Amino acid sequence: MRSILTMLGIIIGISAVITITTIGSSIKSTLSSTMNSLGGNTVSVYVEARYPEDDADWDTWIYPDMKESDYVTQEMIDALKEKYPGEFQGIAANNYFTDGQVRQDSKRYANVSVQGMTSEYLDYLKLELLEGRGITDKDCEGRKNVCVISDLMQNQYFGDENPIGQEISVDANDGNSYDFVVVGVFKYNSALFGKIDTSVPEKDRSTPLLIPYQTTTKLQGSEQVGYDMFNLLINSTADIEQATQDASDFLNQYYENNENFNIVTNNASSSLGIINVVINVVTVAISGIAAISLIVGGVGVMNIMLVSITERTREIGVRMALGAKRKVIRMQFVIEAIVLCLIGGMIGITLGILNGFLLGKVAGLIIQSAYSEYSQYIIMSVHPSLTAILLSLFFSMLTGVFFGYYPANKASKMEVIDALRYE
Repeated sequence: MRSILTMLGIIIGISAVITITTIGSSIKSTLSSTMNSLGGNTVSVYVEARYPEDDADWDTWIYPDMKESDYVTQEMIDALKEKYPGEFQGIAANNYFTDGQVRQDSKRYANVSVQGMTSEYLDYLKLELLEGRGITDKDCEGRKNVCVISDLMQNQYFGDENPIGQEISVDANDGNSYDFVVVGVFKYNSALFGKIDTSVPEKDRSTPLLIPYQTTTKLQGSEQVGYDMFNLLINSTADIEQATQDASDFLNQYYENNENFNIVTNNASSSLGIINVVINVVTVAISGIAAISLIVGGVGVMNIMLVSITERTREIGVRMALGAKRKVIRMQFVIEAIVLCLIGGMIGITLGILNGFLLGKVAGLIIQSAYSEYSQYIIMSVHPSLTAILLSLFFSMLTGVFFGYYPANKASKMEVIDALRYE
């Protein structure tokens, strides 16, 4: 019982350190996996103005208007994919067009937000297609007036009717009316489009209506067929940093003689790296605080060893009288201290790992119950840090040596006669 109570401080300290490092490493891996599922494996590309290099030029500088030749064309993107077939899959781009209402009569209507999208955008958002098809490359190239509606709009406007192939007319807020043919139905996702406002009657809620990207520019009266911002989809096996650099170098070749604009690229990995650094710092700081309990546990080991030596003074005297050397006596009590701390460390590591997995299960249940709309995007990954386990085991042994040496050394310096006479 005394040994168990002695190890308690070591057990608490080690388990706290393992639990905290498990939480830290799990948060990092969860963030990384979730970011990748939400587009972390993409390169963001922007057509950006060339800003003045001299401070004096800023007073007269005006942001230039974009011409048709300033946009990134599909031909450029196709050439990029052809040059780097192992890196790029396609692009995901969207373009807000207008808000409006699809109405047949006073009882049958639906409010919509019309948004343009490329053919890959549905997969990029991981939207579930319930009926029909999504937007295709041919829809975008032909600037077709087709649309994909949400299941909420299907229920509000079409009811039990099959919406595929039906023509709808959107009365936009700008006063114009736009006709589209429904080609697909997707499942509304509140994690992407916002939670449904239950204070608004169901029939008055607005949902997205997705149309081809180039159709939006056609309806706006523009001849633009290119993009000024989009996300390049990266293959899972490709290096994100190398892909970012390759995209920048390749696309900027088309802008070498453009005096007003150039291409700027970035990815989410840099932001994720900063977040990971912050998590590491916080984890180390909290682990350091938790490790203080190891010192408390070590003091407890020293205290018990001193008591044990006092109780076993006669035993020590007998062993020395029979020829045990001082270093043997010292080693005996050092090993006892090490064994106590090592067993306590192993128990602490086991408890820390169990605590980490238990917290992971609790976090998963909370996400499923309270944030179910985000659950398909959050990829939980709970695993203990092997480095923390090895370090904890090492420091538990070091604690035994450090705090066990003084009592052991005291025992080895006893005089044989005094030890034998001790009652």
